[in-house]
Amino acid sequence: MLVRLIYVSKLAPNVDHRSIRDILAASQRNNQPRGVSGLLMFNSGFFLQWLEGERRAVNERFARIAQDERHIDPLLLDYQVVVSRQFPNWNMGYLGEGTMNRAAFYEFGASEQFDPYALSGAAAEALMLSMRAQVPLLKTSG
Repeated sequence: MLVRLIYVSKLAPNVDHRSIRDILAASQRNNQPRGVSGLLMFNSGFFLQWLEGERRAVNERFARIAQDERHIDPLLLDYQVVVSRQFPNWNMGYLGEGTMNRAAFYEFGASEQFDPYALSGAAAEALMLSMRAQVPLLKTSG
């Protein structure tokens, strides 16, 4: 069964922003053998992440993220059974600070500030899909 999970969390206060590269590299490395793909967005101390793959693999990834001390206050925004992947060739695409369209924040979140806790699951999905084209050529299959 193929599922999609979207969650939000905050960067722990004792974690340096440079650790984002480590988090991204670990996601890419750990997701590939488990068949998990998706998109990670980070801005203003917030993570918004889309995970997709087989249910067990996605659930295990989210459980590990929820226990990761670099993340605090994880909140599940959406969990759906899906027919196909939206990010099939990305172990984990990435959009970081300064690379995101602020107009999209306003369109989907009613604010130019990136606060994914304020998003509904549907709004988070729409925001991430709208941002997909902005992801630099970070396609990380195989």
